[in-house]
Amino acid sequence: MLGTQKQELSADLTLDLPTFLRKFEQRAEGVMWLLGAGASRASNIKTADDMIWDFKSRLYRSAKQIPASAISNLSDARTQEILQKFCDDTGQYPRLWDEAEYAEYFEATYPDAQDRRRYIDGMIRGAKPSYGHMALAHLMKRDRARVIWTTNFDRVMEDAVANVWGTTTELTVGDLGEPERISTAYAQQRWPIYAKLHGDFQSEKLKNTSGELAIQDKQMRDILLDTCRNLGLAVSGYSGRDSSIMAVLREAINGGKGFPNGLFWFVRETDHQYPELIGLISDAKAAGVDACFVKAESFDELFSDIIRYLPDTEDLTIQLDDKGKIAPRKLDLSSRSPSVPFVRTNALPITDYPKTVRLVDCEIGGAREIQERLNELDSSLIASRIKKGVLAFGDDGEIRRVFGDANLRSLDTHSVIAERLAFESGERSLLRDALFRSLSMHSGFELHRAGHRHYFRADGGQPSFDLSALQTAVQLLNGTTSAGLPWSEACQLRLDYKMDRLWLLVSPVVLVDFDDGTPDDAKADAKEFQRERRVRRYNLQSNSILDGWIQAIFGTTRDAVTLGIEGGTGIGARFEVLPVTAFSGLQL
Repeated sequence: MLGTQKQELSADLTLDLPTFLRKFEQRAEGVMWLLGAGASRASNIKTADDMIWDFKSRLYRSAKQIPASAISNLSDARTQEILQKFCDDTGQYPRLWDEAEYAEYFEATYPDAQDRRRYIDGMIRGAKPSYGHMALAHLMKRDRARVIWTTNFDRVMEDAVANVWGTTTELTVGDLGEPERISTAYAQQRWPIYAKLHGDFQSEKLKNTSGELAIQDKQMRDILLDTCRNLGLAVSGYSGRDSSIMAVLREAINGGKGFPNGLFWFVRETDHQYPELIGLISDAKAAGVDACFVKAESFDELFSDIIRYLPDTEDLTIQLDDKGKIAPRKLDLSSRSPSVPFVRTNALPITDYPKTVRLVDCEIGGAREIQERLNELDSSLIASRIKKGVLAFGDDGEIRRVFGDANLRSLDTHSVIAERLAFESGERSLLRDALFRSLSMHSGFELHRAGHRHYFRADGGQPSFDLSALQTAVQLLNGTTSAGLPWSEACQLRLDYKMDRLWLLVSPVVLVDFDDGTPDDAKADAKEFQRERRVRRYNLQSNSILDGWIQAIFGTTRDAVTLGIEGGTGIGARFEVLPVTAFSGLQL
């Protein structure tokens, strides 16, 4: 399987987050930040790995002359195997996890520099700052983050500064077109500074292929080297893929004299670490630098922890700009006019959700290890992981049974703070799992998972409510493709937090079942079947299908539905969901 070639980090190279927070509190003014593509993940901008799979898909589709809809889920392991086999068979491209993958696949997909600029432009259009960007802008305003480097082309950091500061006039921004702006501001200690190592997306000097990266602007490299020899560096969302930048960081070690305030590289539990990166941290540590990896689930969650820990920001409330220019108005959602407003959404408002969960202090790994233990012990608990411990819904006796041999020290309570729901935190993951299980019990549908996606299938479970409205809208609820593969109407479930509230998103889809042994032509036929079944679903039919699924899940009521899971002697979860979708406009 792909994605399993992962080099484990030794304990002597890792640092726990609480220790980092205490160090950062004392060293903040002397620690720079380096942000990679992973820092913009929550802004819906592709990471380097995302783009690599996109490039592989485009090379494959253009060679096979098949539509994009035939390969829509690039995170699917089976799809990745097909793409990787195609690329490997050509003998023209780097192997999986090769450090040259990004640059060489980008150049192979779009040999012309102007096409690469158009690709980047399209990718970042409409991106907005995430929680982490806003938090970092607040630290910049409080002089707790003076210099930020980035390999990204987007402008979400500048947008965050404009939002927090009300202006960008105090921010010095420099890229490959104007590296002297960075050197001058640094020499004059004119903070804050934001330096773009690969250029701005509108820059003529945007660099993103192997040849371009190899000749990274010398002046910019010299500035990075100088600052690393005089300040510490914290790295988030960056894989260490670019040899030109890694060479500078290695030179900056300077026999142990560089990075005087430390070199801290944040990684996720599931990330693949390149040997060159592990070598950099190992060599820096051996030379006497305070160098280490620090595990953090996401850029947003890291900065949420930093903001809550620092005394001068612990009471800070960060509001994300997700409301647009039209302020929401309260509506009576229990009924609606026969005249349809101009856009209907697939979002159902969650009018109440749990505010308190059980916090378990024990010694266990990340979310994957927790889920493996729950499955192994056939436990009904809902559990997730944050830095403080394990969050759980369920009976306290069951918690002791499951985590008793993991040095369980105490059971406490933990408040669910709204700002932690604005990004993919442990609290949001816990509420999502509890809500989806509650919906499964309420509706009678079996909950299916495919990677990080959750579905109800029309042919799964024993539905509690009438499916006739859904069947009328789609005609057939399930069947087989021409290649004999089973298919079913389904709906994907998502949880999101926008406009200061939680929403349940219901997205009708068509699922086709196949496994690793399914021939490639049958898989391609399945993708084409899905595309053909969905393509003719225009507004009226899409509206009817959405109504059919909502009725299948909640029944015919238009009042708020209360559902949840019992807590026994512990803490349970209770939700209220209004089964009437939100609209983008008003009937005046």
